[in-house]
Amino acid sequence: MATPKFITFLSDFGHGDDFVGTCHGVMKSIAPDVQIIDITHEVRRHDITQGALILADTLPYMPESIILAVGDPGVGGDRRPVAMRTREWRYLVGPDNGLLWLAAARLGGPAAAVELACSTYSLQEVCKTFEGRDLFSPAAAHLANGVELEKLGAPVPVDELAQVALPPVEMGAGELSAGVVYIDRFGNVQLQLARAQLEELGIRLGDEIEVRHGDESWRVPFVETFAAVEPEQLLVYEDSYRRISFSINRGDAARTFQINEGDRLVFRPLPRE
Repeated sequence: MATPKFITFLSDFGHGDDFVGTCHGVMKSIAPDVQIIDITHEVRRHDITQGALILADTLPYMPESIILAVGDPGVGGDRRPVAMRTREWRYLVGPDNGLLWLAAARLGGPAAAVELACSTYSLQEVCKTFEGRDLFSPAAAHLANGVELEKLGAPVPVDELAQVALPPVEMGAGELSAGVVYIDRFGNVQLQLARAQLEELGIRLGDEIEVRHGDESWRVPFVETFAAVEPEQLLVYEDSYRRISFSINRGDAARTFQINEGDRLVFRPLPRE
């Protein structure tokens, strides 16, 4: 297998501090020829589920790479810093808190993992509050240089790696309930719900649906694009990652209706006219 020439990098660091640039510097110092692709550094702070979804969703659009992800509310705690190899011979580096799990699963699942520690393959002084710089970035760069995974730390049983759980779809009498997993900067509400699950309920493209959130409910068309409805009108559509989303054309559905990640929306088919 050829050594990857890319590192893809995701974090909740933001761009207001030096964190992203410092990690870039560490990686380029160890692997000068590697190209670093920043997926995003605007994952909501400490939001493991959001980071895990973005990492998994963007995989098909990235070149073969070492995958580095940092989103770590437990930094310095009991969670392990890890590097893993999947069954498709791809490598991921980051905290063992579920952030890497969905991407690893899309790559065949983890085949081997190690716990990173202060070693030849870390920075000499490891600061427990910035493992992104001191442990994760060096490990990703050394893997990009062709260093074997097993040299980076002690083995970890793959069945002990942390997973992230996505909310299940709950089917009821003539309706279903789905969890909100992501809200983008436009206020579009992305659900852990597939088009096929709506179709199981008898809902087809072009139908109108009753959508409920708490005590509020709306009559909403299920359409292909935003252009299918007038500005400021509601819509349900299949988004670019094949999840069902609830939105306002040229508006902010999440803010308007006070919808948050972790909430649930209920969908019920309406009689066709």
